[in-house]
Amino acid sequence: MKQKLKYIFGIFILILTFELNAQKAEMVINDNTIDRDFIATSDFKEKFLKQSKTENEINLILEKNTDSLYAIYLVNKTSDSILISTQDWHLFLIQEAKDQNGDWKPIEYWEYSTCGNSYLTEKLKPEGILKTESLVYTGNFETEIRFKLLNKNQIYYSNSINGFINKSQFSIPKNITDNRRYVIANNIGGSELANKILFLEPNGTKEFSEKQEAYLKRMAELREKNRN
Repeated sequence: MKQKLKYIFGIFILILTFELNAQKAEMVINDNTIDRDFIATSDFKEKFLKQSKTENEINLILEKNTDSLYAIYLVNKTSDSILISTQDWHLFLIQEAKDQNGDWKPIEYWEYSTCGNSYLTEKLKPEGILKTESLVYTGNFETEIRFKLLNKNQIYYSNSINGFINKSQFSIPKNITDNRRYVIANNIGGSELANKILFLEPNGTKEFSEKQEAYLKRMAELREKNRN
């Protein structure tokens, strides 16, 4: 009985957390969750492979799973297995929305782990399907929603569906710009580089590492010059 009550309480807390996060009025970190229990049946695969029209090796398909969760499916379109990059078992994924001008803008950002053990890969077989879930937001601005995936330095976009957000979610919060990694990236490469890292642009982390190395080298040379 105690175990059952503990389980029910855990489910309640999880639902409450989703509801509170869904009502965010500012940009937040994406925290998608790979569904480890998901098994694609033959009928399910046939359905997704039929609607898979992209020429990309990965097809990213978005559906509304529940009122609080989106389901995002990755379909391997190739005849070979492909490796899917993960960080602590999360996909490199953020949510985007169209602003009042009809331009796609991020409403979430990504935070890279500082632990090397966080970075793993998942093998997806030919015609394999991987499912992850991410929050549905609420707000007073009706718009279109899509997801952006970064995998092996390649960008993939999902189909779009209608949704609601708050316009304030388009703005980068001050707590992000005060973040040490953002400040460093901004100092050595400007806001363009900092935003590349935040919003999963190809080569963002590579460019950051290269510019940081060059910056540290210049600082070392300057210190040596001042000593002399």
